[in-house]
Amino acid sequence: MTGAQESARRDSGKVPWLEPMVTPSLGVLAIVVGYPVIYTLILSVQDYNLLSAAPARFIGAANYAKLFRDPTFWQALVNTAAYTFGSVGVSVLLGLTLALLTENLGGCRGRLTRALLLTPWAVPFVVVAFLFRYMYLQNGGAINALLLAAGFISAPISWLNVSLLAMPAVMVTNVWAMTPFFFLLLSAALAGIPNEVIESARVDRAHTLSMIFRIKLPFLRNALLVSSLLMVIANFNDFAKIWAMTQGGPGYSTTTLVIYVYRQAFENFAFGYASALGVVWLLLLLAFAVAYLRALRMD
Repeated sequence: MTGAQESARRDSGKVPWLEPMVTPSLGVLAIVVGYPVIYTLILSVQDYNLLSAAPARFIGAANYAKLFRDPTFWQALVNTAAYTFGSVGVSVLLGLTLALLTENLGGCRGRLTRALLLTPWAVPFVVVAFLFRYMYLQNGGAINALLLAAGFISAPISWLNVSLLAMPAVMVTNVWAMTPFFFLLLSAALAGIPNEVIESARVDRAHTLSMIFRIKLPFLRNALLVSSLLMVIANFNDFAKIWAMTQGGPGYSTTTLVIYVYRQAFENFAFGYASALGVVWLLLLLAFAVAYLRALRMD
């Protein structure tokens, strides 16, 4: 096929009214997304604080230099990584396990089980956060009551007020809310495995573990990768659950990047420094977004 023929073939597949319809939407999107990004970049190189009577002034990369010397920034970055990857990793394992356990459930029992397992995903995240916040109460909380009754602890624990316990407690809340997402996607992916492959494995008398690791997991690889990257991006931006439960405390033990940006902007009113934090945060998100798009292309 010549170059002219190939070009004509491509042009014949184009929808003539598509570009005029899409262009206005792209223009609006560019303004809505582009203006805040550009304004944030401008603020990030300025000394701009609403509590100061002085006007904003250009300071170059001073905010970025301050950021990399700021120990709280590094702690927030470590907290973000622990919260994000820890929550996603545990949720993937639980979601995969539940999907495998319920794979062969049919009839009313199967539908009821799946409906119950998906219930946490239907609850708003703020409601989930307040629910677990009350469950973690030192006096009257359900968690302490259960552990005391089982004999695992001898005295009530203030879960959200102890630095070493606050982040794991918040992560447990996040895992409870996120696991149904992975359960749903992986259940759908399991249902998409060709029956011929499963039957061939059974004819070869493959045992359960061999069936999972050699047959099912390879088919689930792309679904696991795409869903994990998507939830990494979502958890990187998670504000509601952490703020509703601990507001980033005690101290900075549960302060993630999004919490730290919020505090700098709306508590300290240091919009210049908060913008520099936001730019670094955006660059990290873009790295995950690129990985996600590549994973989609592979899929």
